[in-house]
Amino acid sequence: MIKRLHKLLGVGTLGLAMMLPLLSNLPAVAGLPNPVKIITQAAQRPQVILNLAVAKKMIKVTVDGKKQVNWQQLEDQAPVAPGDILRYTITGENTGDSAANNLAVTQPIPDQMTYKLNSAKSKNDADITYSVDQGETFVAQPKIKITQEDGTVVEREAPPEAYTHIRWQFPAVTPEAGATAMYQVRVQ
Repeated sequence: MIKRLHKLLGVGTLGLAMMLPLLSNLPAVAGLPNPVKIITQAAQRPQVILNLAVAKKMIKVTVDGKKQVNWQQLEDQAPVAPGDILRYTITGENTGDSAANNLAVTQPIPDQMTYKLNSAKSKNDADITYSVDQGETFVAQPKIKITQEDGTVVEREAPPEAYTHIRWQFPAVTPEAGATAMYQVRVQ
């Protein structure tokens, strides 16, 4: 009986020790004794804050007749017109104490916009994949199925208007480097 009780207490104590870092973030557990706070403070955690910015492509012709591309930052509710090219930029700042490993950032293509092929980039060697099925699956080169007149189904490269989401998979986002991802769309 004593051995059984010892085993039960051992498992319960281990479970509590594993749960303390998770529970200490809850408001109801904020008043736990100091040893718990020491355990949670010793744990190093990444904390990535993401920001989204949008800019409109502006083309200016210089005095010598050359075209110069500038990006004008847009504020909330800024008017855009069909044909405008917009660049979305996602920046991630790691304010934590350690690297955020395998961080995935997924961005939907906004309604009334068409993805501009090959415009997705990152400054941190992220793997970039795309979805054409509302974010259900992601692949590097999306395909769509097309039914031919004779009823056969063939796969073709997805056209820009079929893209619904973009995902950047960052191997590591360190506090020093952060992360940057961007892509362009055309307003329909």
